[in-house]
Amino acid sequence: MTDHLFLINPAAGGRDRTKKIAQAAAAVQADGNITIYTAKAPGDGERYVCERLRAAQAPIRVYACGGDGTLNEAAQGIYLSGNKNASLGFIPTGTGNDFLRSFRIPESRFRCVRDMMRGKTISCDLILVTDDNGAERVCVNIASAGFDAEVCRGKDAFRRLPLVNGGTAYKLSTARQLFHHLGHTFTVLADGEPIGAGLKDEYLFVLGANGKYYGGGFKASPESVIDDGFMNLILIETLSRAAFARLVGKYRKGTYFEKMGGRMVHRRVRSMQILSDEALDMNLDGEIFSMRNPHLTILPSFLKFVIPAE
Repeated sequence: MTDHLFLINPAAGGRDRTKKIAQAAAAVQADGNITIYTAKAPGDGERYVCERLRAAQAPIRVYACGGDGTLNEAAQGIYLSGNKNASLGFIPTGTGNDFLRSFRIPESRFRCVRDMMRGKTISCDLILVTDDNGAERVCVNIASAGFDAEVCRGKDAFRRLPLVNGGTAYKLSTARQLFHHLGHTFTVLADGEPIGAGLKDEYLFVLGANGKYYGGGFKASPESVIDDGFMNLILIETLSRAAFARLVGKYRKGTYFEKMGGRMVHRRVRSMQILSDEALDMNLDGEIFSMRNPHLTILPSFLKFVIPAE
């Protein structure tokens, strides 16, 4: 017997789908209990998932119904619960849903509640992010610091404007950030060793990727594999605004590696650390967390990830 927990973000995609998801779940002949929980505020979802899983007696599937941020909250709740019999599914109702772009499965199939409840699980790596203050966060898709984290922080102001969806908010925030200083000063360790020799002291950004896409469809890490036991570290030096403008199209398509030359470092690593004199804004699955000297470690095959039935 397997229980089913639907964690719903009612604000995702600008439309509350709680009733529709509940009706679809009720129509499936499940062998376990079905729970529908609507998150009340940021952080409420991970709290509820953690508490529910700590008390669970049967194996349980948690379905994150929202965007990548909702997926992150569900994964955080699973991690903190310590429940080894929990699996994670993603029913995308947000605007980005970037993690699913790494799969060769149409996004529409993940939206089918019946197929998700009847689907199978596969192994998926997870990134654990810790800092000097003892904070622990997990990241399912991509963790980053620098320019794109600032863009991510700024997008929320644009999301509050009428008729602006998630993708448009990212573009507007990117345009605004271009008028700020593009450089960010930090030191990066890859598996304990400093990297970046030959690059400038300032960097545009650094990221550790499990998945391939972020930011509403940018193929930032085209060589990432979600179950290989590694994350892809990408470090790019500060660019001029003109060079940035020339790069953006190729960055979105994931064809920018050959254009970077000595201005970029790309490695497959098991761990990385970002050292800075000040706390850094870390972009974890599209959510911003302030962390001091964050240390990223890959947790191989940590997640049991649900894919839809064929």
